[in-house]
Amino acid sequence: MKSRKIGKRHRLLIYQRVMDRLWAATLVLGLMVVAMWWWGGDIFPLLPEPFDTLILAGGTVLVTLAFLMFLMRSMAYVQVCTDHLRVATPFIRLKISFRRIRTTHPLEFHQLFPLSKAGWAERRLLEPFYGKTVLAVGLSEFPIRQSVLRLFLPRVMFSTQTKGLVLLVKDWMALSTELESYMGVWLQKATPIPRSMYIPRN
Repeated sequence: MKSRKIGKRHRLLIYQRVMDRLWAATLVLGLMVVAMWWWGGDIFPLLPEPFDTLILAGGTVLVTLAFLMFLMRSMAYVQVCTDHLRVATPFIRLKISFRRIRTTHPLEFHQLFPLSKAGWAERRLLEPFYGKTVLAVGLSEFPIRQSVLRLFLPRVMFSTQTKGLVLLVKDWMALSTELESYMGVWLQKATPIPRSMYIPRN
């Protein structure tokens, strides 16, 4: 462990699931807009030419955005570093100092987000995760305002029980072990040894 400066990248499954839904919906919408442009002359024969161009541009932007979302779907991960926990997505990169971390413990996903309280759309989104274990990381505070973070992270990545993050990865035990090990080494270095504990050399 001492020879490794950073831990393994653990893919954030919730983020990937959200992006999967978004890119598919955006692609369908984009193709519908392009189809409307293609047959626009028959459906709207009196549509002015500038609007016709705008429709094509809008459809192209949506299809391109869907393609980018598809490429970015697997780019979100969590990684343990020497003195902080890194949470990275294509749009934001968080550096959570170990000093901010108060607790880490496993929880069943349904304990945080009960199926009975989820709406129809959210239930379909989260259904694959019920029965899985997540690593809940309690924080004293977030690196940036939580209201800003919610613009970039799915709602279900925020704990409903305390201030902190919900990390759903393929192997939560490996992530937990890495975090505990790195925090242990960091704590030893960050905590000075009392003078009374030094053993004088002869």
